[in-house]
Amino acid sequence: MSVEQLRGPRGTVVQGYLGEATGSVAPDAVLLHGPARWAGLSARSWLLGQIPACEFRDRADVVVTPVPATRRLPGHCLGVLLEGAGTLQQCGPDGVDRTVLLGPDRVVLYSRSRPFRLRVRGPYRYLVLEVTPAVLGVSQEVLRTAAAADELSAAPSARVLAGLLAQLPDQFAGLSAQQRLVTADAVTGLLAGHVRAAAGAGGHRDELFEALLRWIDDRLGDPDLSPGTIAAAHHISTRQLHKVFSRHALTVAGHVRARRLALVRRDLGDPARRGEPVAAIARRWGIVDASHLSKAFRTRYGLSPREHRERAACAVGDLSTTSAR
Repeated sequence: MSVEQLRGPRGTVVQGYLGEATGSVAPDAVLLHGPARWAGLSARSWLLGQIPACEFRDRADVVVTPVPATRRLPGHCLGVLLEGAGTLQQCGPDGVDRTVLLGPDRVVLYSRSRPFRLRVRGPYRYLVLEVTPAVLGVSQEVLRTAAAADELSAAPSARVLAGLLAQLPDQFAGLSAQQRLVTADAVTGLLAGHVRAAAGAGGHRDELFEALLRWIDDRLGDPDLSPGTIAAAHHISTRQLHKVFSRHALTVAGHVRARRLALVRRDLGDPARRGEPVAAIARRWGIVDASHLSKAFRTRYGLSPREHRERAACAVGDLSTTSAR
């Protein structure tokens, strides 16, 4: 990814940090307000699995707003202020203005399709990631609800997520291809659970839900795993089972599918399993229909199982070549 900085009378437009700029104004374009003093701004982009990420560094204070032309475009960003202090302001889906304090132990989710104002005091380091419903396995409504929610930014899950993300800019290049995939899955899982809390049960524990998740995880390899068998094993009705999951913005089938696909994806990227057929890996995790696997995998990750395996193998080769030099 190539980051562009375009200076103008109102400040500097920065774009292309979360993907290639395909037109005069990229979907990620933002305006850095103030005098033309951005010579000290540095930006470093990379891909965390399917999630584009970029770290910004500068010694100067900054105010950031979206370029007006991008407001009609859907999308959400996750931000972590690794160093410095600041706030993010955005109107929530309920029409109420929200202000979120930023800091190293907090994360903030905000919408690119609504105006926002990011104020940061320098020197600072700011990490931003692009998140989508497809990658996280959540609905657009869940992301809308979580956007600019201060109570969510300070939740325990936010602290865990922020701690992991804080290490990525300096440590990611040293990870092997397999470690990168595992790290991407960990971040994706933490983030998905984090944003679901905005639409689900909140901060209190749901012991039945936790027990259901553990029981399901232990039996993902069973192709006959279904809402009926899950409910019967816990002496509840299927209606109650679905109600428990709905409290956490999940469906039973959707959760089982997401967990199976994540494990298939992990094994496909494992160099030690490179000779194992895709179908055998899928069967190990309860997926017996090859056409269903291919369609679901592409929907979830944007490429086929074989394409993912080839990409992971190429990444391992690139890392091995680099290490040998």
